[in-house]
Amino acid sequence: PTAPHRTRPRARAHSQRRGSAARRGEMAATAAAAAWRALPRGSASVAQVSLRSSAPAGRSAAAAGPVAARSVEGRSAGGRPTDSPSRLRSAASAPSALAAPRRTLRPRASGGRVAAGGLRPSAAIGQLVAHRRCFSDFISPGASEASGRLRLAFASACLPHPDKAHKGGEDAYFANPARRAFGVADGVGGWAESGVDPGEYSRALARYAHEAIVASGDYGEEADLHQALMTAARRLHESQLLGGSTALLGQLNGAIMSILNLGDSGAMLLRPALRTPPGSDQPLLFPRVVFRSSDQTHYFNCPYQLGSSSTPIEAPDFIRIRVRTGDLIVAATDGVFDNLFDHQVQAIVARHLGGAWRTGASVEPQLQGLATSIVKQAQRIGQQEDQKDVITPFALAAHSEGLPFRGGKLDDTTVVVGLVCGAPVGHEDQGEMEDDLPPIHNLVR
Repeated sequence: PTAPHRTRPRARAHSQRRGSAARRGEMAATAAAAAWRALPRGSASVAQVSLRSSAPAGRSAAAAGPVAARSVEGRSAGGRPTDSPSRLRSAASAPSALAAPRRTLRPRASGGRVAAGGLRPSAAIGQLVAHRRCFSDFISPGASEASGRLRLAFASACLPHPDKAHKGGEDAYFANPARRAFGVADGVGGWAESGVDPGEYSRALARYAHEAIVASGDYGEEADLHQALMTAARRLHESQLLGGSTALLGQLNGAIMSILNLGDSGAMLLRPALRTPPGSDQPLLFPRVVFRSSDQTHYFNCPYQLGSSSTPIEAPDFIRIRVRTGDLIVAATDGVFDNLFDHQVQAIVARHLGGAWRTGASVEPQLQGLATSIVKQAQRIGQQEDQKDVITPFALAAHSEGLPFRGGKLDDTTVVVGLVCGAPVGHEDQGEMEDDLPPIHNLVR
């Protein structure tokens, strides 16, 4: 019989040191959070917080590895992902994190072990307090998210396929600030082979759904998005209009964003969050993916859809997400998400809104430029259909089905972006402030 196993003194001492380091890390995180909560509301800019600290030369931040390698995009409301384009987009959104070795942070001056986030408690408190600035309108930490004070500031852009521009394309969209509602619809192009204009069907679908949302009650009441879609389907059937279309509808009610999706259009909810760029120890604000919808397809490039055929209507996905001031919703047709990976959309958002985040300027004036850039970049990549070295989400989805497709996919590109923000001072009554604003749409050619 062998003697009972005992921890050797050196291993036991090492274990004790690791436990002490973990406790110091927890103390640092707790102290930093307490200092943050102690700041006056709206008085500090996260983008200006310096996380400079000290660590033994050559020591890396072990906590950075799992975070860098973990992908949190592409999660659906249903939970388990499928072999759909959205899953492939999610897997491809962080190729560098999976292919490259974990990044080792630059050695810093000696003076103590690195605590959570590279801060010792005293340094965390001192530097958070020292860099006080006014917050941009994109975020207000600690502010009350009262249900009657949140609104959506919208912008939209649509670029039809060059061959379909003369008839207005096949995508439809609307955004209604008074109802805090939005929607996109994509006419199924296969109907064109039968001499039908898919754009007429998608525009009628979006128009009927918008009218149902408006008719649901006063501006502050929540609309039944599923009922709005069914009402639109009934009216399309009564009109005997031929065609088919996907549909995505959304509405903000208090601090809850509701999204109903049928087909392969998509929605992303982005939230400004601290992220340290490679080669720097200065964290910046970068749009983190909080939610990403999942495509609904029967098989490759055949989405769930409303149509004039007698096929039963498939069940759409319905998701509710708690949002806060500064969140950005990006709703787009497949012409955008077939050509742009999620991380490319994030980069475009960071490029357009990062300056306002850093300086405390207003974000709303940047939204139209952001929407335009998204659709232009998507169509620019879509025009590279014959470029075999161009990898797109659509090409990856085709490859997963055994289809030899490379390059972009030229299509209509449509996006609606909505910034979650509070009512301006003196305009707490949203109905009085927004009822006079016309809805944004392309429902009438």
